[in-house]
Amino acid sequence: MKVTIYHNPKCSKSRDALRFLRDAGIEPTIVLYLDTGWTAKLLRDLKAATGLGWHEILRPDARAILQDLIEKSEEDAIIQHVINYPAALERPFVVSDKGTRLCRPIQAIFEIVGAKPKSPWQTEKGVPVL
Repeated sequence: MKVTIYHNPKCSKSRDALRFLRDAGIEPTIVLYLDTGWTAKLLRDLKAATGLGWHEILRPDARAILQDLIEKSEEDAIIQHVINYPAALERPFVVSDKGTRLCRPIQAIFEIVGAKPKSPWQTEKGVPVL
């Protein structure tokens, strides 16, 4: 199974998702989006594939800044903001042959990855997952 994670190593949720995948025997393609940046096409594709709206995929501080644009459905301006400020998007996004999910909470990864680590498994903050 081919899996890609859009990863921020400074984010505990992203680190948890990457560790989950590896513990499940999956070595994903890792995209360090803070280094590579986002493209408008990729942002549109991720949003469409998850079926989520901007309120769900933007971090709270970005939502506050972009609230007027979100309400007016100014997608091009929102996308440009995320391109300019890549950390404005929630994380991590995980893409597999079975779909795309914003893995917050991490349990969303179950829907698109068939393998799981051995139980018990917990986040780095000690929250039980399996």
